[in-house]
Amino acid sequence: MLMNSLTASRHKITHRIARLYSKLIATPCLLCGTHTDQLSLCPSCAQSLPQLPHLCQRCALPITQGEYCGQCLINPPARHMTRCLYPYQSPIDHLIADLKYHEQLSVANLFANQFATQLQVHPHTMPDCLMPIPLHPIRLRHRGYNQSAEIAKVLSKRLDIPYDDRTLCRIKNTQPQTSLPYSERKKNIHSAFKCCRQSLPRHIALIDDVLTTGHTADMAAKTLMQNGVKKVELWTIARTIRHHSKYG
Repeated sequence: MLMNSLTASRHKITHRIARLYSKLIATPCLLCGTHTDQLSLCPSCAQSLPQLPHLCQRCALPITQGEYCGQCLINPPARHMTRCLYPYQSPIDHLIADLKYHEQLSVANLFANQFATQLQVHPHTMPDCLMPIPLHPIRLRHRGYNQSAEIAKVLSKRLDIPYDDRTLCRIKNTQPQTSLPYSERKKNIHSAFKCCRQSLPRHIALIDDVLTTGHTADMAAKTLMQNGVKKVELWTIARTIRHHSKYG
């Protein structure tokens, strides 16, 4: 317990220093090292990031035309809409790893600002609230911060949408989904969440870093809808594109 507490305190201090540093001093681009502003990437590297093709609005897998893929027309996921910025490939995967495991919190600002810009260029009905996919308290203490929450906080300010990280709670300390084969991920995340408050808004956007199978987001969405939420969107930075996925 003492070690977890010390680790969490160290992460919080590092977090605050990183925020202050990014506001005062030009930092090197995370990809090429060129000095840039607080958004972490120089203009050249930002423009060279990989782009997603036309996607199904429900699961965010590539389709050639229309709004929904055949799988979502037959057996859609629990979430009503999915929005992603990038395919999960180099260098996006390296940037997310820097955010998630190496305390490069400026990456959260970078992606959140890019996401907000995209939403403002292509406006749609905005949700009533933004909720990050929560970490279990044990993992949160160990890491010191939730990368999805860092993204959601910036989005909340940019889009003027309320932020809520207390209603959706993770009650099951699951194994990391990336450590499991596809066939075991749905079982791993089963009953992992609960709503810790009542009187939820009707329309919520869940915020996460990477979408792979979608089981985590769908379990969170089902939990919210069982407690009265009518529409749940998923906003993620990156989408793993698997040609033989059942759905997102």
